[in-house]
Amino acid sequence: MSSRRGGTVVFVLTMLAAGGAFAQQKPTSLETARWAAGINAESPAGKEWKERHSEAVGKLLVPVLGKCLPEGGEEVTAFSVFLRLSRTGRILEVLTDLDETSLGTCMTLAARDLQLPPPPRDDYWVQLNLAAPL
Repeated sequence: MSSRRGGTVVFVLTMLAAGGAFAQQKPTSLETARWAAGINAESPAGKEWKERHSEAVGKLLVPVLGKCLPEGGEEVTAFSVFLRLSRTGRILEVLTDLDETSLGTCMTLAARDLQLPPPPRDDYWVQLNLAAPL
């Protein structure tokens, strides 16, 4: 009976560990995104990617941003957008340096199917500076 109980405990622990692997990833902190984007922008491959693609990426993000902005914005505000990209150029996460986290959440969902140029590696953070009426 003791070995049967031991097998059940191992099975339960295995299931708990596997369940943790499928849990949704915790959102990245703004500080981490800013740090990673800064490091990427300073690397030779990052400099080349940003020079070649930042204007096109900014143009692709304008409609996404438009879907997520509050109605009746009064003043044009400059802000930074941090994008976490997959190796294939899919947007995995969007953060902004504005206090309102809902803008980044909305942009993450709205940009889900947007295809950007592939970055130098997977899990790649890039910073873009935008302005919009808020």
